[in-house]
Amino acid sequence: MLLMLGGTIAFLVLTDTENSRSELVTGHGDVETLKKVYGRWKSAYEAGGGDRVLTIPLAYSRALSKELSRARGRMQLDLLEGWVTVEIGGLDDGDYSVWVVDHKTGWHPAAKKDSPDTRFLLGRLAPGGEGKAVLKTRLDGLAMSGFTLDLVAVAKADLDPEEGGVLFGTPSFMQRLYYGDKPWAVARVGELQYPHREDGVSMARPFEFMLPKVAHAGTRGRNDIDAVLGAAVARGREIFLNETFRGNGRTCATCHRPDNNHTIDPRYILKLPKNDPLFVAEYNRALSDLEKPQLLRQLGLVVANVDGFDQPGVLRSVPHTLALATSIGTETLEDGGEFEDDKAFANAVGWSGDGAPGDGSLRLFAQGAIAQHMPRTLNRVPGVDFRFATEQELDALVAYMLSLGRSEDIVLADLTFTSPLVERGKQLFDTKENPVDGNGQPIFGQTANCNGCHENAGANSSTTKKNPTRDSGVENMRDQPARLVDASVPYDGGFGKGERYARIDCGPDYDQPCNGDGRFNTPSLVEAADTAPFFHNNSVSTIEEAVAYYNTDAFNLSPGSLTSSGKNRQVKLDSSQVVAVAMFLRTLNALENIRSSNHMDRQAMSLSDRRAEDIIRMAAADTEDAIEVLTEGTLIVYSDALDYLNKALKLEQQAASGRGRGQRDLLLTKAVQLKEKARDAMVIGWRDESYTPVPGFPPGKGRKSHFKENGRDAMVFGRREVPSIPVPGFPPGKWQKSH
Repeated sequence: MLLMLGGTIAFLVLTDTENSRSELVTGHGDVETLKKVYGRWKSAYEAGGGDRVLTIPLAYSRALSKELSRARGRMQLDLLEGWVTVEIGGLDDGDYSVWVVDHKTGWHPAAKKDSPDTRFLLGRLAPGGEGKAVLKTRLDGLAMSGFTLDLVAVAKADLDPEEGGVLFGTPSFMQRLYYGDKPWAVARVGELQYPHREDGVSMARPFEFMLPKVAHAGTRGRNDIDAVLGAAVARGREIFLNETFRGNGRTCATCHRPDNNHTIDPRYILKLPKNDPLFVAEYNRALSDLEKPQLLRQLGLVVANVDGFDQPGVLRSVPHTLALATSIGTETLEDGGEFEDDKAFANAVGWSGDGAPGDGSLRLFAQGAIAQHMPRTLNRVPGVDFRFATEQELDALVAYMLSLGRSEDIVLADLTFTSPLVERGKQLFDTKENPVDGNGQPIFGQTANCNGCHENAGANSSTTKKNPTRDSGVENMRDQPARLVDASVPYDGGFGKGERYARIDCGPDYDQPCNGDGRFNTPSLVEAADTAPFFHNNSVSTIEEAVAYYNTDAFNLSPGSLTSSGKNRQVKLDSSQVVAVAMFLRTLNALENIRSSNHMDRQAMSLSDRRAEDIIRMAAADTEDAIEVLTEGTLIVYSDALDYLNKALKLEQQAASGRGRGQRDLLLTKAVQLKEKARDAMVIGWRDESYTPVPGFPPGKGRKSHFKENGRDAMVFGRREVPSIPVPGFPPGKWQKSH
């Protein structure tokens, strides 16, 4: 057993000498997905100078700030020279000081002044240019020896962070991983022999000892980062599923159900028992106004107090958490984006892209969700009605959420679909704007113009490669289900909070009040057909209806009907074209279901106890989802694929029914092969990112159903090998032990 401690994160990783009960299970989480995400982040971070300068955003924190503030800024630490630069914009009048904090024993937001934390006062902010407050000072490395930077705080002068904190910031999970993945992470100050680049330049960073880190076990090889990420994903999954944060009994999974594509919908809700924590507003008088039960049960909508808990809440659907690694990049003006305000948010999360408190990151989104959905009473007093997540828990949750689903977008240009209907749907979809005639007038009916906001059917702009939060007119649809059920439902203005964004031109007649500039987050469409209903307010029920929406005036008169350069992308499709685009999206969803299902079948084959049955049931649910999305559109264009999928589903159901391990793994191996046949019956050119070739296996379809032992170990740790089980048709060898 090896306990790894670093910065404020501690993950337990169990070696293969432990018994099978100690295996870490990642469920839908995929360590290889998280590794790819980290690799891309690392390249971008170093390109931006992160190897020399640590940058921490500073913003209001629901967990820590003593008063609401719209101010934002950042702290930068030069690791070579020790200079600290702090810049803040938007502070109220008054004097403010900047502190750095080392949480010596692990930190909790309720920490009191007499906690064992170590604090250093860096100095007071002074007026700077462009209305900003600034501080520039140089650290004394000797005086700060042994200090680890866990928290930055901007507090009112003469008050410490607990008494007068206004803005806060912490290093991100990725930053902790990055600084733990460096040579200095395993050395003490004064002992490190700094490496040099190939050009002879020293990589020494004298102030690296301050950096928060996720420590790596053993040597500094590839398996260390695998172990750290695997433990983080497994721990994050445990928190996501089971942690109530001393609140009303809800967990993250109460609304983001792993067995329902990490979301909820009315059909799923109908099956839940009356005492499910989702319905806490119905049986707990103190929480009777937490939700609108009728809208929750009928339409799958939850209350979101996006403008503050002292303001009426809007009603929003629960977005799934799949493929977040591909969909939460925030557009900036530097990327080619259109909106200055977007840069204040580290990630585009929540339905309006501004759903996270503080720096707007996915990491802090959990803190907002705890206060919104999990309190014991609507007083929402931290430490009384709930507790906020600790730094360790936030990091683990981020690791799990970023490991869900795809790690990268598909490339539509590489795919050819065997159905002419689906192939035509792809051609209509994969366009950005309408063609024009000789007079420069748009020609309608030849394109669906989806690519501009959904490049490769993902959630990113084809121009900025980031999430384009846009006003596509959804709130202007007439006779929306939520308002027909409850006329008091307020209009949802989308991006933006408070009086600054107050408007009186919302709704279909442009005469209703709301807060926001009308923009909403762009969701990925690969997973769309499987996560109905659609849009932020669950206003349409099927993927066909969602595609048809773009034919309406609500979209064609909205700002989203024009590209950023003003080109026309209004949509006017025939009904047959709507069906083609929808069937294309259904096919993409089924292919992703197959990828996810096979990942979990392979994970189950590396588990030796009954928890494997839970993973197999989740795999079977994904297989069943693939069948549903291919049949719910009524037209059956892939009968052979459906035959393979139905056979695979039966094998998975048998494997989950308490079979011996040898028989179970044979059933799963065959199920994986059948699902790959189903995939090949639908598309040519699909690249399964979860497939890792295994040296020594003969080529062929069977080969793809096996994977490296290292690939297995990236998904589960502490596995005990069992005696070799002969598999008919394959030569004996060490590989048998992983099946």
